Amino acid sequence: MTRPSAWIFDFNGTLVFDSIYHEQAWNRYMEGRLGRVVPREEFLAHVHGRTNRDILTYLLGRCPTQAEADAEGEAKEDLYRQLCRGAGPAYRLVDGAAALLDRLAAENIPFAIATSSTRPNVEFYFEQLGLARWFTPERVIFSGPDMPGKPDPAIYRLAMQRLGVDPAACVVLEDAPAGIRSALAAGAGQVVGIGETGEGRAQLAAAFPELPVIADYNDARIACLLPE
Repeated sequence: MTRPSAWIFDFNGTLVFDSIYHEQAWNRYMEGRLGRVVPREEFLAHVHGRTNRDILTYLLGRCPTQAEADAEGEAKEDLYRQLCRGAGPAYRLVDGAAALLDRLAAENIPFAIATSSTRPNVEFYFEQLGLARWFTPERVIFSGPDMPGKPDPAIYRLAMQRLGVDPAACVVLEDAPAGIRSALAAGAGQVVGIGETGEGRAQLAAAFPELPVIADYNDARIACLLPE
């Protein structure tokens, strides 16, 4: 594997394994709003890794106004944040992530986050997970009205521009098929899949057999991407 000049991380499901909290929050929201829950296979196919506006378009069967998407999405995100706070120490960075970020910072290797999360959630991550230890706000690119959702490559292209690096010199870490397609379309030189569960990793490996898929950042293949 070629050693990259810059690293870009998705966040949810990539730097923190929080899919269960998002799934529970969407189901609580949907049960109250539409009287139904989202089966796991449907969640993975149509919700995982996408923006709230795109998710609501799918779940409601129509395109919501921006004001509606903001209000409905924030109602769901409030449920998500409550669940994360209630998880206590279980809500933390993926194993090996802090050490990797420390190493990148020590080696002066540029890195950023490109996430489908909204600003209130990004602020929550900084508060709860101490992201200011590694990231400035400029190095966290997030969802907004003018940012197309993944698999559109716009968010990764912007992250690469912020880092000032050639896309081919970047490695992207992603857990969702939509995010992997976004990174590839943006021209990322390398993409590494990550999954919390064996099932999730197997699905990524089947969908993208050419890509390495890891369980956490202690994987030896991550070390191979770092300077000797």
